[in-house]
Amino acid sequence: MRTIFTRLAAVAILLLAMELSHAQDIHFSQFYASPLTLNPAMTGNIAGGYRAAVNYRNQWSSIPAPYSTIAGSFDISVLQCQLGIDHVGLGLAFYNDRAGDGNLNELTGLFSVAYHKGFDPEKRYVLALGGQAGFTQKSVDFNKLIFGNQINDEFQADPTLPNGEPIANTSFSYLDFRGGGLFTAAVNDQVNFYLGGAYNHFTKPTEQFLDNNGTVPVNKLDPRLVVHGGGSFFLNEQFSISPSILFMQQTGSQEINAGAALGYHFGGDRYSGPGAGVYLGGWYRVQDAVILVVGADYQNFRLGLSYDINVSDLKVASSSQGGFELALNYVGRLPECQKKMKLYCPRF
Repeated sequence: MRTIFTRLAAVAILLLAMELSHAQDIHFSQFYASPLTLNPAMTGNIAGGYRAAVNYRNQWSSIPAPYSTIAGSFDISVLQCQLGIDHVGLGLAFYNDRAGDGNLNELTGLFSVAYHKGFDPEKRYVLALGGQAGFTQKSVDFNKLIFGNQINDEFQADPTLPNGEPIANTSFSYLDFRGGGLFTAAVNDQVNFYLGGAYNHFTKPTEQFLDNNGTVPVNKLDPRLVVHGGGSFFLNEQFSISPSILFMQQTGSQEINAGAALGYHFGGDRYSGPGAGVYLGGWYRVQDAVILVVGADYQNFRLGLSYDINVSDLKVASSSQGGFELALNYVGRLPECQKKMKLYCPRF
């Protein structure tokens, strides 16, 4: 009986999320470690020549059908020799999100480009504008779900009974467009900061599983506003503190995530490496979760591990468990075409 009600709850959440309300996007606790899904203007904003990133999130493992998300991206800085203190960033990204008993799956691929305008010879102050074009496919396996009409007279689940739902599609796809801006500043060798914003889903694409026969409202994916910022402050050659904040709003939902990490650095150059460092920090997603983060740098690699401790009313069902997340970044260098100079891109 408990399994039946669990599945019914999953169906209710699915239908509310996809048909009766406006759908919501994925999110990462380590938002700063997934640059191309955060803001298109971060494409090519690299302390090096190219960057690869992988992110994995497993959320609510205590419930029968947890959520899992995997994302990957690659971006590169080009035309530095031709444009002097300016450059262009090109990037590719994807993410796949799976949720619930019905395997509600979202697969998205993105192509992004950004122009970075430097305002001084050392590129301490840079303004970037970027755009993304993407393709999204969503699907759900209705055969794995139990609906109210499939509960027989003995209060048992009978999947052979018709579900009675006006299902029009088990999958759909659409094109999507996003844009953003980013300003970075290195005040001196000890202080740098950044501020950015993005606007997603310009065209408000349609998402519809059920037949729109006049009784089911057409579901549109509303635009999502993103504002984020942060910086790095070196207390001395060994210690730094890196605060960051994220604000997102979509339809009637919003997210505020703020915190900081304390870093200890040893060896190498703080901007271009190779070097090493360890980090310990915490973030708070307002009215949702406390996020504990540990990380490490080694030469061109950065690894971050985080865990969400749920503090909202959902903690009763989740047993205060939230999401485990892993983020891995690699930054590589390209052959130099001019005199080598420091790049003051924040490491985020």
